[in-house]
Order: sequence, then C-alpha cells, then structure tokens
Amino acid sequence: MLEEEVFTPGTRLPTERVLSERLAVSRATLRKALDRLELEGAIVRKVGSGTFVGISSDAKAPLAGASPLELMDARQLLEPVLTREAALRAREDDLRKLRTCIERAEAADAFAEFEEWDMAFHDAVAHATQNAVFVALMANMRGMRSTPEWDRLKRASFGPDLHRQYQGEHLAILQALVARDPAAAAGAMFKHLQSVRHTMAGYTLYNPAPPELPTRESTFE
Repeated sequence: MLEEEVFTPGTRLPTERVLSERLAVSRATLRKALDRLELEGAIVRKVGSGTFVGISSDAKAPLAGASPLELMDARQLLEPVLTREAALRAREDDLRKLRTCIERAEAADAFAEFEEWDMAFHDAVAHATQNAVFVALMANMRGMRSTPEWDRLKRASFGPDLHRQYQGEHLAILQALVARDPAAAAGAMFKHLQSVRHTMAGYTLYNPAPPELPTRESTFE
C-alpha cells in the first residue's frame, strides 16, 4: 500500500483495528509489520498522535547508472558524519532499535534476511541523528542497494566468517554510540564500510584513515 502510494507522505495511517481488517491479517502480524516499517523509516510513530507515512517512494528509487562501488565511495564519506551526529543526538529508543537490528541480523540464517537487517541498522543510525535530510540521504542509498549488481557482489562474498565480522563491526558502532563518543562512532563506521568495500571490490584501500570530520559541541542532554 505504501509503495502504491495509497497513503501519501505525512498521511496519518488508520488505526490498527482498521488496518488489520483491511489487510485481512491479525493484529499481531500487523504490529510486526509496523515495527519493521518503522525501523526502515517508512513510517513514523508519534506518541499521542498516531502513525504517519514517512519518506515517499520516490526518495527510495535507485539512482540510474550508479555502480555498487560508487555507492560505497559515497557511503564512506557520508555515513561516518551521520554516525558522529548520531552519537551526539541518539535517544534511548534509537539505541534500542539498533540493538534489535543487530540481534535480528545475528539470528539470520540466510543472506537475504541478514541483508535486510543490515540495511535496517544503517537506516536506524540515520534516524538517530534526528535530521530529516540525513534520513532522506540514507533512503536514497538504501534504494541503490536493491540493484541486481549490488546483490550479486554482496551475495558472492557473503559467508559465516563475514557474517561474524560485520556483526562485530556493527556492535562496535553501537558501543561507541552508547558511549556518546562521536570520534569513535565515526571511526567504527568508516572501518566497517571499508571492510564492505574491500570485500566487494577485492582490493585494499590505500588510505585507511577515516576522513577528518568537522568538530561540534555535543547537544545531547
């Protein structure tokens, strides 16, 4: 329904009772779906107000002609900055969502399931910045991960060892966020993305140091 734009961005969704009847599913099944959509940023829940449609489907469309390695180059520049901001601004609910993503990815026994929770983890980092522009940028990059070329490169290199490695790198990112350490969080994200690019491209980056990030005083209270 969201992809077909039955509900436009910013629209308040019907109640759970109405949706479960309309979709012919149980309330329990509906809640699981809503939890997943919230992690992906497709919906936004506001206590006391309801559930609203998030970013439009247009923002998720892949950019024509961009290769997986071009995407990784962009991610290595952008995501450490997002992660640094998340360390300053993440709320407890954001941290719980990140833990959920790691736990679900840990339990994944197939590439497709791991990839879904991997994407949800990075989306959750963007949401933890409390910045709609960062969320929109991540939505675009998430769409670019749906291409056949990305799937081919990522799937070909994936296995139990890499699963454990990526899980450890995600955990290091979360630990830095919990510690409210912007430099450590940015560095952990850069290291993780470097691992992904190295694996996909089959070569070692010449400059392993994370990019220098602008300094900013923490606004977290």
